[in-house]
Amino acid sequence: MQVSLRAAFRWWLQRSVSRLAFIGFCVAAAAAGAQDLVHVEEDWELVIANPDSNSCGPQVVCAMSPFSDISGTYFTLEINHRSFPYWSPGGLTLHQWNGDNSVQTMDRADRSVMSTAEEVVTWTSVLDTNGALLTFKAKNGYSSTWGNFGFTGNFKLQSWSIAGNLNDYTPDVSTSQSGVAYASNRVRSLKLLQVRGTLSDGTTATDNTPRVVYQLDN
Repeated sequence: MQVSLRAAFRWWLQRSVSRLAFIGFCVAAAAAGAQDLVHVEEDWELVIANPDSNSCGPQVVCAMSPFSDISGTYFTLEINHRSFPYWSPGGLTLHQWNGDNSVQTMDRADRSVMSTAEEVVTWTSVLDTNGALLTFKAKNGYSSTWGNFGFTGNFKLQSWSIAGNLNDYTPDVSTSQSGVAYASNRVRSLKLLQVRGTLSDGTTATDNTPRVVYQLDN
């Protein structure tokens, strides 16, 4: 069932719910104890300017957390590099962190380094929980460098869920903790284009607010 974000926000205001973690209806339902937020999808777009394969620039990191900060469990997608347990150029890498501590890592086999000017990389970052298991994955990705990625559903990390839900998720963490880690002059923009949430009863809502994480000054 689709519900409008505006109507959901009015519903939230009318009941004086004291907190807003994602979008009105998700938090209102969670705060009322009726439903939990169990699935979130973020659509991302990275636009490259002029990459440098010799210096492996740019290097981009996008984060996502089931909580309202990164002091506990959170995940990162590293683009065009891997930072840990040792640095290596190129490719796509998933990490799970617990604060400053690494928990697990997954590399895609293709470790190609970006070299195409004006390349556009698109993908969807996903957090999902069934109450016991927490899954982070990148899906429906496309780039000139690595082609399609995340279409098999296997580019993912899984761990036991601490909270059992995603009620504390907020896109503010994703945007504030994501960015260009190196050679920002070689990136035109990094944007979170859309966020979608699903409650435990299957109700869904969409936040179409574009969030600009990085924009190259011309």
